[in-house]
Amino acid sequence: MKFLTIIFVTFSLNIFSAEENKLDPIIFMLDLSVIDRNIKEAEEFTYKITKKVKANEPGTVIYQYFFGSNDKVFLYEVYKSNEAAIKHVEDFRGSTWEEEFGGLFSIDNFAVLGNSSNDLKESLEGYTTDFRTLKGGFHKPAQVLGKDIFKL
Repeated sequence: MKFLTIIFVTFSLNIFSAEENKLDPIIFMLDLSVIDRNIKEAEEFTYKITKKVKANEPGTVIYQYFFGSNDKVFLYEVYKSNEAAIKHVEDFRGSTWEEEFGGLFSIDNFAVLGNSSNDLKESLEGYTTDFRTLKGGFHKPAQVLGKDIFKL
């Protein structure tokens, strides 16, 4: 799982780093556990909420659930900006989606990667205090794809 996480982080943070069109992505990485072994119900939920996020959140670039063994799930989300991430949080908090999610999953770890604004940090209060900022690295495909990635 750590290898997969490293690949996702490297890909996502650096894919938006074309100098002339610099995006400032925000990444949510959540390690989850399925409550009461409701795997089938949890899987069904992920398809429903994914459809909703895709239809209503144009600033969401990646939104994926990865199911593993032992009732473990990895949720990977990439947003074009702090504002797009905040919209996702606002759409989720207090909704029936949040209620259903909370009945199916427990959050084991929730890390936010990127240059998180104070507004984003406040919006995630009660969910996480783990905010990490990129300090170095590169991504060769982003250098080649540049402006095409910016259009997402």
